[in-house]
Amino acid sequence: MKRFVRTPSLAGLFPSRTPLRRSSGSSAHHLLQEEMVQETSTASGQLRMNPLGLQMLSKGLHEQIFRGAQVQYSEEDIQKSVEHLQKHDLWGKETSIVPDVELQLPRLYGANLDEHFRILAQKQSLPYLEAAKELLQTEIPPMPQEWAWAVGWTRYGPNGETKTVDFPDERALVFDVEVCMEEGQCPTLAVAVSPNAWYSWCSKRLLEQRYTWSSQLTLSDLIPLESGSSCPKQDRQERLVVGHNVSFDRAHIKEQYLIEGSRLRFLDTMSMHMAISGLSGFQRSLWMAAKHGKRKGQQQVQEHIKKMRSKTDGPEIASWDWVNISSINNLVDVHALYVGGQPLEKEARELFVKGTMNDIRNNFQDLMRYCALDVQATHEVFQEQLPLFMKRCPHPVTFAGMLEMGVCYLPVNQNWERYLDEAQATYEELEKEMKKSLMNLADDACQLLHEERYKDDPWLWDLEWDLQEFKQKKKKTGKKKKNQDSDDDDVLPKAMGKASVLEWQEDPGPPTEEEEQRTPDSRLCLDRLKETVTLQLKRTQHLPGHPGWYRKLCPRLNDPAWVPGPSLISLQMRVTPKLMRLTWDGFPLHYVEKYGWGYLVPGKKERLAEDDLGDQSPSCPFRVIEHLYQEHCKEKGKEHPVSLEDSLEEDLILTENSAFWQKVEEFSHLDANGDADPSAKSSRQDEMGSAESHPEYHHGNGPYNDVSIPGCWFFKLPHKDGNDNNVGSPFAKDFLAKMEDGTLQAGTGGSDGTRALEINKKVSFWRNAHKRISSQMVVWLKKGELLRAVTRHPDYDEESSYGAILPQVVTAGTITRRAVEPTWLTASNARADRVGSELKAMVQAPPGYHLVGADVDSQELWIAAVLGEAHFAGIHGCTAFGWMTLQGKKSNGTDLHSKTASLVGISREHAKVFNYGRIYGAGQPFAERLLMQFNHRLMQQQASEKARQMYAITKGTRRFLLSEEGEWLVKELRIPVEQEADGSVSSQDVRRIRREVGKSSRRRKWDVVRQRVWAGGTESEMFNKLESIANSKSPCTPVLGCHISRALEPAVVSGEFVTSRVNWVVQSSAVDYLHLMLVAMKWLFEEFGINGRFCISIHDEVRYLVQSEDRYRAALALQITNLLTRCMFAYKLGLQDLPQSVAFFSAVDIDRCLRKEVTMDCITPSNPTGMERRYGIPPGEALDIYQLLKITKGSLEKGK
Repeated sequence: MKRFVRTPSLAGLFPSRTPLRRSSGSSAHHLLQEEMVQETSTASGQLRMNPLGLQMLSKGLHEQIFRGAQVQYSEEDIQKSVEHLQKHDLWGKETSIVPDVELQLPRLYGANLDEHFRILAQKQSLPYLEAAKELLQTEIPPMPQEWAWAVGWTRYGPNGETKTVDFPDERALVFDVEVCMEEGQCPTLAVAVSPNAWYSWCSKRLLEQRYTWSSQLTLSDLIPLESGSSCPKQDRQERLVVGHNVSFDRAHIKEQYLIEGSRLRFLDTMSMHMAISGLSGFQRSLWMAAKHGKRKGQQQVQEHIKKMRSKTDGPEIASWDWVNISSINNLVDVHALYVGGQPLEKEARELFVKGTMNDIRNNFQDLMRYCALDVQATHEVFQEQLPLFMKRCPHPVTFAGMLEMGVCYLPVNQNWERYLDEAQATYEELEKEMKKSLMNLADDACQLLHEERYKDDPWLWDLEWDLQEFKQKKKKTGKKKKNQDSDDDDVLPKAMGKASVLEWQEDPGPPTEEEEQRTPDSRLCLDRLKETVTLQLKRTQHLPGHPGWYRKLCPRLNDPAWVPGPSLISLQMRVTPKLMRLTWDGFPLHYVEKYGWGYLVPGKKERLAEDDLGDQSPSCPFRVIEHLYQEHCKEKGKEHPVSLEDSLEEDLILTENSAFWQKVEEFSHLDANGDADPSAKSSRQDEMGSAESHPEYHHGNGPYNDVSIPGCWFFKLPHKDGNDNNVGSPFAKDFLAKMEDGTLQAGTGGSDGTRALEINKKVSFWRNAHKRISSQMVVWLKKGELLRAVTRHPDYDEESSYGAILPQVVTAGTITRRAVEPTWLTASNARADRVGSELKAMVQAPPGYHLVGADVDSQELWIAAVLGEAHFAGIHGCTAFGWMTLQGKKSNGTDLHSKTASLVGISREHAKVFNYGRIYGAGQPFAERLLMQFNHRLMQQQASEKARQMYAITKGTRRFLLSEEGEWLVKELRIPVEQEADGSVSSQDVRRIRREVGKSSRRRKWDVVRQRVWAGGTESEMFNKLESIANSKSPCTPVLGCHISRALEPAVVSGEFVTSRVNWVVQSSAVDYLHLMLVAMKWLFEEFGINGRFCISIHDEVRYLVQSEDRYRAALALQITNLLTRCMFAYKLGLQDLPQSVAFFSAVDIDRCLRKEVTMDCITPSNPTGMERRYGIPPGEALDIYQLLKITKGSLEKGK
């Protein structure tokens, strides 16, 4: 090995000129960058480049971080890398040069980066770890037999004495809160235990009976766990609270809502369980079936057993060992796993869920005991878990990072209530408009009853058109009555006749005296009508004379909520898509009980003759459907299908030139030449039927030929989970994209259907999310509870409200240790056609504060790439995948997503989904399904071919490394094989070896393959590294050394769940990345007195709430944090350097609200004028490292 020096022999390998890539910003900033590049370029030797032409960290930064480590590359590794890049047409492509960053970093601890992070994390977590060990090493006192009926906290001493206290003054507590859900979100009672005493807390609302309590929560409604808010933050000692799903308990703690934060931290036994013995989603279903016999899970169990049986010759139950060392997440099952013994009793929980406050008062002692037993169980679980967790996640950064993740904080103000009101009002207004449109559609469709026009409607032909006859009582007729009736009957026509004559007279003149005295004609008509009331039935008929389907949409007269018209109509009804005349690619939608929603494709020739012979069922108007599709083709500029140009009737006429005859002749010929076997004949008839059973001009999910609709084939709508699943509603959110691209649209003949479809798209987000959003627990702060930095700020308004939401984040909610939360961590960005989608922007900093944060650019792609680079040649950018991640440009199509998009023929956004799915371990079937989901017009065969092609170029092809036995057999038996440079052979060669060995030695089973590898693709080396980690004895992350869940270790799953394990390597490493960032930021905030706190991390972005005067220093701290985190990854993988292109965030956002981009105005139907005009929030700032260095003068010190 020798240090690389640019030599003449390799000079030709480098691009002759490296153009400057400009970053976004002002023109003045561009000029500044150009000047810096020119100055740097003139000073020869200042720019540090690696052998592949990529710019690395500046000399100053490299020396500070890697402590002067010498970067060495071997000629062999360089040559191997260049050949690999040449093969994938990337060698010689332009690379970017940016100005070197000269920055004096804060003093780093220890001899290297790993030691630095260890020291930081140990310092931050030590007090909490010591508190945890107190709980671990000491027994808790006996549980009290009776609980105090008193407001606030009560302490129970070891000798049975009770004492009222302000809060449990303990270093460590196990804690549980219970809430009466029917009465709102206010905590009802709580129990805590420490090594010294038990504690109970009761709500004022539990003890005091009032008619009503305020629904708005304030700090006085919550549970105090620290000293009063008047006590300075720095005087409060570090305390630890342990709980199961402790984020729920935290949301009811008083001090957690204060802006300045506290030193109280939370440790979640549910999160620790996920890290130690958690289950993947699929495993959870299998576990439920194995343990509890859940029906859905049992199906999956059977499929899993089938799969195992086909893969292995051994006993399939061998891979079920994981069931006994894991469990689902609830406390009952987690306690049974770690502690065992009698199962916990949870029946009392139902009283908190469904009962009233009176029920809780009446069962107070039992419910307090139930809560205390949960606390005791949590303590027992914690005692078993903590040593396991520290052993399986040994790096102190993991523990410190989880503590920091557990204190998320989202500031809100009066705009939150305004947002909820306006989103709901907009939603209700649009729902009313949609209801009106649907009612109009129903009324219009009802008119088709006239002259039976519905029979020619492609959607409505099979509805229930039966009419209910008008019924009345028979007239009671007597002799006298009859004469009277006949007289009346005579009068009425005469009067009517006279009236009609009078109408034609120009001027009848004034009425005579006789005419004035005579009963008016109108009165006679009215009296006659009144007499018919007695003929009505006692029970009023429901809309006689209207079709059955329409009557079902109208409420009955005796309904308290009666309104006229078909007011019961909604999107959930099966009739609605038909009334809206929905089409899929021009074909009318149709519902079949067995297959759910699909569509009808015209052109089917079979069974038309026999169906026309007197079948009484509704007849499908296939000719109208054919015409409908032809009109659609004209509109789209598509060619008409040939088979539809001639009418179906002509095809059925048995003429010499008809296509039907040709088919008959072909099969007759086969039949004549074949034997007389009846089964063979019937099979040929089946083939003949199948030959005619699909349209040549349309491919989709079908046809389903057991659906007998004359003249049409039935195709199912595609389902996101695979075509075996039925679509229950075409209005589901999975079809929104198809509505937007015009695949699914409302038919012609009025705007009501189109408008209803548009409205459905607009309200979809709020319909699905409004319950979660409206139920967010907001606590409002009084003026005295706010910091002076807020109340003395010029923007502070006493009329406004300021508060906070504590998102209930499970710090490790999946086996990858990713955080989980149902509302904030899944919230989408604002969209112009989605009501309420401005949700995230309602998180708004109080006066005197800003939100500072950034997105980690291509975090998981870079992690996967750098793993592959370390495995391949140990040079940044040495693999095609790594090079595209580091230097690929969207502008010239060399970035990863653009390459995939051009390869498969899809959009760049869709390509992102493929790339991430592949890196997470998804295989070719996933790609096929996704391709058909993105482009439903693809045939299965086309999708398979595209997926195969994509995987061959990206992931590569499977090859095999021979074992010692295999190598020996090849040599001894002289079997010809083609070995690559790495010694791998193809699958054909392996089969040949096994075949030859089988001939020579039939008794012994030879193990000829040592390892399977990927080869020839842009990502092959990366996947080889991921799989080598995933298949190791105990997989662990390469940076912080966190072990995979025990339920996924290869020893207990017998080679199963490979996708989950490969996915775990990347995703769990991304969690390591986040924990490193959190530890570094906490260090820099404390070291340099930056006044701020962690807010939230959503996937690959982090946000901090920072006092406005410190916002630029916080932004620079975030840039330094990213630099040190990336360098830590490189250092742990043996790469003593880092490319400049990934060293810093492309931009750090400084803003007044939480949004994806600082310039997004978040215009939506519920926020039509945007953030600035409606809420007074101007655009924020997005600053890159050069702008921040200029503003802060490159220092984190205050006042520089």
